[in-house]
Amino acid sequence: MLLAALQTSADAIAALLTCSLAAGGKVKGFGGQAASFFGYQVAHESYHHGEIGLILGHAGFALDNKTAYGLWNCK
Repeated sequence: MLLAALQTSADAIAALLTCSLAAGGKVKGFGGQAASFFGYQVAHESYHHGEIGLILGHAGFALDNKTAYGLWNCK
């Protein structure tokens, strides 16, 4: 279920970027170009990866290196 939700989200972002690029690069509701929006999305996702690790660590469930790096290879 989680992977399906992630795929739906990825598809929506891809469609948004495709439409934005076709319309001259502007992203509706975002104050910049599609490339800036993509960079923002990468940074935002990175923040959540770190947040997950931090919260788990504080709760006593620190991630081992294999799992922590595995978060970046979600397929």
